[in-house]
Amino acid sequence: MALQGIDRATAIAAQAFTALIPLVLLASGLAAADHRDLVSDLLIRKFHLGGSAADAVRELFAHPSGASTGVFSVVLLVFSGVSLTRRMQRMYQDAWQLPPRRGVRGSLNAALALAVLLVEIGLLFLVRTLVGALPASWALGGTISVLGSLLLWTAVPWLLLDRRVSWRRLMPTGALTAACAGIYALATTVYMPRLMSTYSLRYGLFGVTLALIGWLLCIAFIFVATTILAAEFDRDQDRWATRLRDRLGLGQRVGDRAAEGGPGHADDGELTSGDLRSLRG
Repeated sequence: MALQGIDRATAIAAQAFTALIPLVLLASGLAAADHRDLVSDLLIRKFHLGGSAADAVRELFAHPSGASTGVFSVVLLVFSGVSLTRRMQRMYQDAWQLPPRRGVRGSLNAALALAVLLVEIGLLFLVRTLVGALPASWALGGTISVLGSLLLWTAVPWLLLDRRVSWRRLMPTGALTAACAGIYALATTVYMPRLMSTYSLRYGLFGVTLALIGWLLCIAFIFVATTILAAEFDRDQDRWATRLRDRLGLGQRVGDRAAEGGPGHADDGELTSGDLRSLRG
């Protein structure tokens, strides 16, 4: 509640709709002529759409064969994507109670995080396409997606926090996000086909847009909630939390404290989790 998680999730979902989807459309526009329907085919396959819902998605993401992509459009779309990662960066900094870094370093890390996000999504799509013809492809594809999400949502906050928090301490964030996103991906296969079909029949292309915004909103809420939970777990000083962090090797180290607070921060007289365990013992 202190971080206004619902408002942040709404803003991130709106930014994702106006940034990531145009970036993916740009990639499909640069693809070969026989792969221009890459985005629509991906959504139809992911949500198991058919009939009017599939037709509406194809119409919404149709890319004219003679359309060209200018340099200004590419720059504008990349700027929108960096704006999304900058908004995510502010959320991570507030959740982990870290001050923002001044200068261009934060912007460079935000741009690098955007590149990692897009590359990871592209690699996951490629791998799932390759394993689609194998036996038990659903189990293998699901495992690869969860492991890829764990890697992605550990690397992205590590970059957006300007590498001031060690990747080990960010693994709970990646694990929670990957697990919740995997469960939500299974849920979408149940309700999204019916939702897309109903909305497309009632509202046409606008209905498909509404369904996609709702889908992104749920993803953004998962992203914000898991980040806050993991950050609270990292600084929780209860006995069960400190023991679990020590057992998993997630404890805060002196180098981490110095990186977060700057020079001399580790010697400011504050009690650490090790000091509290010694007093309790």
